[in-house]
Amino acid sequence: MRFFTYGRKSVYKDNSDSIDNQFRMCREYCEMRFPNEIESWQQFSDEDFTGANTNRPGFQSMMALLREGACDVLVVYQLDRFSRDVRDFSAAYAEMQAHHVRFICLDLNIDTSTPIGEAMMYVSAAFGQMERKNIALRVADNMNGLAKKGYWVGGNPPIGYERSRIVVNGRKHVTIVPVPEGVEYINWLFDYFLSGSYSLQGLETEFRKKGIKSQKGGFFSTTQLHQLLTSPYCCEATPEVYDYFAAKGCKMESSRELWDGSCGVMVYGRTTQKEKSHQKQPPAEWTVCLGYHKPFMPAEKWLAVQGRMTHNACFHKPKYPVPLLRGALRCSCGALMAVSSKKKLNGVSRWYYCERRMRQGVEACACSQIKCDLLDEKALEVFREIEADPKLIEKYVEKSEKKKGEDPRKLQAKISGTEDKIGRLAASLALAENSTASRYIIAEMESLDSQLRELKAKKADAEASHRKEVSEEKKNAEKVKEIFRLLKGLEGFTAEEKNEIVRSIVKECTWDGETLFILL
Repeated sequence: MRFFTYGRKSVYKDNSDSIDNQFRMCREYCEMRFPNEIESWQQFSDEDFTGANTNRPGFQSMMALLREGACDVLVVYQLDRFSRDVRDFSAAYAEMQAHHVRFICLDLNIDTSTPIGEAMMYVSAAFGQMERKNIALRVADNMNGLAKKGYWVGGNPPIGYERSRIVVNGRKHVTIVPVPEGVEYINWLFDYFLSGSYSLQGLETEFRKKGIKSQKGGFFSTTQLHQLLTSPYCCEATPEVYDYFAAKGCKMESSRELWDGSCGVMVYGRTTQKEKSHQKQPPAEWTVCLGYHKPFMPAEKWLAVQGRMTHNACFHKPKYPVPLLRGALRCSCGALMAVSSKKKLNGVSRWYYCERRMRQGVEACACSQIKCDLLDEKALEVFREIEADPKLIEKYVEKSEKKKGEDPRKLQAKISGTEDKIGRLAASLALAENSTASRYIIAEMESLDSQLRELKAKKADAEASHRKEVSEEKKNAEKVKEIFRLLKGLEGFTAEEKNEIVRSIVKECTWDGETLFILL
């Protein structure tokens, strides 16, 4: 049988061998439970990844091979190492069932080859998820309670402040206190933004032209500028600021009468952490309260900047049809290429241009703009070429490293021959049980048994490689079908539909100023 084992550790530590221990215990168990049945053994692991989801490279690599039929038994030490979410676990187990993979969990003694084992597995997964959520709720409730009192419960303090430990009613807490250099820096940035009719992109371009850099020594980006100019902690908590947040639909934790400008503003819930990244929350999810810290910016100045932000915001639908490669085309510098349109007497002229070059100048990227029609036609030429000869798709797909393995059928023939030899030697051993020859027969059988295990492992690898090739061929055939559909319905599809089909076909599309590179 072919075995997979999976190990996971939530936090990275140099001196920890937790995953190695998981693998060791799984191997020892399988060698005891399945003696002489282990044809192949593959280990997959993820370190510094949560079990709350399955977005883990090692896990995904393992499941991809499992889908190709390369596994008979999947072994884990603990169920929560595999998954802490019932929905994710159920989806993964459904795939195991579809590919006839047996699942074994050591610490709970779960083996899905029995009905009771399968039932226990689902119960354990549900309890694991409940435990994770209860821990998260307890931590969140404690942090929210401290934040409502105005204490600092985040990580790094906002620019202009530093953390300071304080004792209130005999309890240790953390607040933030102004830093003169940071105060001067933030006030200068706000004043500069208000001094002209700048948008965020305009301010980024202005700073780059004048060589003005951030405190860390790099050029500002629009994202950094937006973060600094909307940070509310430095602002005086006045009734007008209360009204600003209340109008946005935020949850206000104190009455308006208490907002007298004597303390700063504390806002939490603006972002939420999911899958190791911060995602923005709508204002209705924000909780706004009075901070324990002192402000250093007048409310009028802070509100003026927020008003400018709102005035500069502009949301609109595309005025002209979407070009074929929009959203898929990248510049050779790695930036996504945007589209510029201009109406002329004979129609609409459109260009793809590099956003990085537009915002940061020729020093950041030397790739000039190009007409959309020219590049779109180059892409269609590639698609027509594949339509004429579907085998040519091999030119445009990522070449995976192919192992030069032996033919599985030849390996099976060798396995059968070796098994026959072992059988004949076993019969001879029965006849010469007490003779001197028995010692040589046993030695030969042990040698053949070692060769047999090696042959079976090679066969398993060869079969896995073959299944992978078949899977890649199937994916390529599906892409060819989509290309046929695009070209045959070219006149009937809307511009948005054509663009959607192309983005589903194209994996990478890069323009370097001379050549269009396409990877399907």
